[in-house]
Amino acid sequence: MPDAPATDLLSRSREPVYLQLATIFRRQIESGVWRPGEQIPSLDALCRQYGVARMTMHHALSELDAEGLVARARGRGTFVKAAGRARRQLALPISWDQAVAVGDQLSTEAMVESTADVPLPDDLGMPCDGRRADAYHFLRRAHRVDGRPFAVGEVYIAADVFAREPEAFRHGASVPVLDRFPGLKVNAARQRLSIVAAGAASAGALELGVGAPVAELRRFACVDNVIVYYARIEFPTEYVCLDFDLLAPHS
Repeated sequence: MPDAPATDLLSRSREPVYLQLATIFRRQIESGVWRPGEQIPSLDALCRQYGVARMTMHHALSELDAEGLVARARGRGTFVKAAGRARRQLALPISWDQAVAVGDQLSTEAMVESTADVPLPDDLGMPCDGRRADAYHFLRRAHRVDGRPFAVGEVYIAADVFAREPEAFRHGASVPVLDRFPGLKVNAARQRLSIVAAGAASAGALELGVGAPVAELRRFACVDNVIVYYARIEFPTEYVCLDFDLLAPHS
């Protein structure tokens, strides 16, 4: 049985019903409920279970067929062919050192750059006691890993810091540049993660649908209590994997 009646469950989204069904079945495969080599319920059984027409169910299974997740044998039924796509191994960074390591793996594509110094946004979306620099240089860029979209971000670098290594900031992730900056020591850094809906610009850069959930990461770094770096970065939610030892001693 579905978790809720189909008339309720499938009517909550504006996404076509067959795509919603494809998502449900994809999760059945990825979670191991439907295992490789096993036969899934018949078309008629699935139609009765979810209360949809045969053509709708046929389109849903065709999505999985096109992805290589199932194989249909005439007269025998539909079988799970693969265990689902592997989760991307590059996890969302949760420390400064991890952010440096992740940044080193990314390729950077410039999208927008300010032609003059700009102020930091009034609302950073997170608590920050650091003082603001007089002006900042703004960059909007996309990051990829292994050729696939990883993140799109809006970055503000203190103008005097940017002016010392402009090409390094333009062509690479900002955190590794800051971490290795001669004579510059980051002494405060924080980030906050939220789940938001992708707007048009981020959806296009991340190859997602407008309104798809994305992880929004807001991050700042201070040197001598001055904010030298602030970023608002959006990631596909598949990168959000937070793993904690709940019995670890507190520092």
